[in-house]
Amino acid sequence: MKTLLTVLLFISACCQAQDFRIIGYYMPSKDPIPLQYYTHINYSFAIPAKTGDTLLPLRNPEHAREVISRVHAHNKQIFLSIGGWGIGDAGGDDTRFHKMAETAQGRRAFLESTLKMVSEFGFDGVDLDWEYPDEDSPSADQYVLLVNDLADALHKQNKQLTAAVISYGKKGYGIKKEAFDKMDWLNLMAYDDDYGPDYVRAHSPYSLALKSLDYWLNERGLPAHKAVLGLPYYSKRGMGNYGPSYKDLLKDGASPYDDYWKGAFYNGIPTIRLKTRLALERGLGGVMIWEVRNDSNDEFSLGKAIYETVQQR
Repeated sequence: MKTLLTVLLFISACCQAQDFRIIGYYMPSKDPIPLQYYTHINYSFAIPAKTGDTLLPLRNPEHAREVISRVHAHNKQIFLSIGGWGIGDAGGDDTRFHKMAETAQGRRAFLESTLKMVSEFGFDGVDLDWEYPDEDSPSADQYVLLVNDLADALHKQNKQLTAAVISYGKKGYGIKKEAFDKMDWLNLMAYDDDYGPDYVRAHSPYSLALKSLDYWLNERGLPAHKAVLGLPYYSKRGMGNYGPSYKDLLKDGASPYDDYWKGAFYNGIPTIRLKTRLALERGLGGVMIWEVRNDSNDEFSLGKAIYETVQQR
């Protein structure tokens, strides 16, 4: 009986590891993607036109096709990420999304434009990165309508819909339960939490991961399997000031086993491993990374640390 139980537990752990996603956001560059460490790539970004209801052509479409072909050759999936913090106007200005979502005609045109790009390039799904529908305005309900139509259309084609969402707080209520019920999973951006009081602080400590999961799983009721915990491959110097990438920090002399260097806060290997274990222990759908090209390509790779942590589960 004990032997049978041991086998069943082993099978259960293996299945959990196989279902655990490691999602890397990818900004087009010449840097190769270490696909052995990832299950999904989010190609970033498709940008809505000023009217919001159509997507502008991807920059360097041939590069996009090459990346998609490479990802598929490794039997991995690649999603089209739409939007982002800087979608063509001032940082955080999401007017284009608001314009699109406020009318049925705008949402329909956006849906058609998105499906056309997904089909043309062969993406496996869409990651909606609207930062953010407002909690105290019609945009929260309009977001639900948009997600309903987009999810239904993608699911009919055996493709998936995800979204990038804020780590916690009032602004998160712009993503209503009706919306994330339709999503396949949410990417929790558990970083950039260095705004607020007039002092320098870490932007993505382990405590923020706990706070983000408490908010989305306990306060908001997001099922654990639909929660994907965000991890940073970059540093910040507090109060919204961005610092070097992880790989550039190491080149400057920072330790891969620390979280601070010359005024810059980052996540080194121990913190990344702890957060990955947290995601596994909580039964989350995985972890995601902003962004792939910021990692080092050596034994100190954070992607390697995440992958090995999952395999050791």
